[in-house]
Amino acid sequence: MKFLSRDRNNSANSVSMNKKPKTSRKRKLAWVAGSIVVAVLLLMYTATWFSSSMLLYPSFKGLGKNFSTCKPETEKYFGKACGNLRESKAFAFNEVKVASQNGYDMPGWLIKAADNGKPTAKGAIMLVHAGGSDRREDTQYIGMYLNQGLDVLTFDQGCAGEAPCPVSGLSYGARESSDVFSAYLYMTQRYSTVYAMGTSVGASSILIALPEMPKLAGVIAESPYANFERLVKEAPESKNIPAFATSNMLAMTKSLGEFDALRSPEHSLPLAGNTVPVFFIHSKADAVANYKQTEDLVRLYDGPTTVWYPDKGEHALTMQSQPAEYQQRISDFLASVHK
Repeated sequence: MKFLSRDRNNSANSVSMNKKPKTSRKRKLAWVAGSIVVAVLLLMYTATWFSSSMLLYPSFKGLGKNFSTCKPETEKYFGKACGNLRESKAFAFNEVKVASQNGYDMPGWLIKAADNGKPTAKGAIMLVHAGGSDRREDTQYIGMYLNQGLDVLTFDQGCAGEAPCPVSGLSYGARESSDVFSAYLYMTQRYSTVYAMGTSVGASSILIALPEMPKLAGVIAESPYANFERLVKEAPESKNIPAFATSNMLAMTKSLGEFDALRSPEHSLPLAGNTVPVFFIHSKADAVANYKQTEDLVRLYDGPTTVWYPDKGEHALTMQSQPAEYQQRISDFLASVHK
């Protein structure tokens, strides 16, 4: 009987010993599974944060914030010294400061026709740079507008070039449109005839502020977009990304950048009246913002419009692909406005 009892005890101990490894394996599997989930979530968060940072702090054609630095690949887009007039001496200019409603001064260059061997200007144009860029981008257009008898203002919007950056990065028109309106006030206090030209975020910012700028003689809007979310969702980079990931990226970008993206060209244009002529330019080859967004904006505006959808040209760099036709079309638009 004692022998049988020992066998039973040994059997019970054996069962107990067998249970412990199974429980231990389950815990290990649970820990591994949990670790994988955490790792995946962390990876997703990191990817979302990285993508959001790229949206908040883009670099247009490699243009850095240091005006004394100019990469050769950037110089080919924006000209000698990457458009830095201090270095290139391409035009005589005055350093100016434009007070912004956003609470800082925007540094700028005022280039006068009379100071550059031209007749005294009959008006002026303010040039508004793209996102991730600064006033150096606009140097490529200065000669064209001086030849049209206009003085030219180029300036750095908030968080661009030499301008202060009190809030995180680019806001895709939310804050930049206030910078544009501030430049409009600066110019209309000094000139009776004022035009505005912008590319990409610059163009969209002009269109957002247009209801507040009825005194503009005309607008040239190149490569604008309907709204920030559509810009991102229709971008080629978003095609292979799950919709939820894109939504998370948009949400994080707006949170980190402290803007809600409610201000947009598609919301502003129906409120902009019907008096300011707008020349919409958008290349069909634009790989950043689809030209169909501009087609939609044209339909939303009740004022006089001129449109041009060339078959070639990079985003916000249409003139580089066909300079002669570009300049002729600008000249024709300005001539039609003067009538």
